[in-house]
Amino acid sequence: MQHVLFVLGGFTVVMSILALLAGAVALLGRLFTARQKAPPVPAPAPAAPGIPPHHLAAIAAAVAAITDGRGRVVHVAAPPHRAPAWAQHSRAVEFASHRVRWDWTVAGPPHLDPPPTGKPESKP
Repeated sequence: MQHVLFVLGGFTVVMSILALLAGAVALLGRLFTARQKAPPVPAPAPAAPGIPPHHLAAIAAAVAAITDGRGRVVHVAAPPHRAPAWAQHSRAVEFASHRVRWDWTVAGPPHLDPPPTGKPESKP
């Protein structure tokens, strides 16, 4: 009987702590939703295609670090995107590296043709 009471006591403690946690999370959720007074800020307009400004800043910083501040960035252009060709080549290499299993429909050990018997086959 003591074991049953011990298990029931532990179950009660765990369930009460879970209920307290659920109440605390619900209270925090209400506090955060009540704080939303400002209307949502509209999303910024998409930037013009090209190189992002933070990339230009990184490139200029790299040139300044390499040339001790004497360098100057004259022109920056992004190369054409070649990812589809890379993906196609990668797939071709990956698939070519696998063993072709011609006997995948045959149950049991790999299918082998019977060895030749040395007798000439008769033709009808």
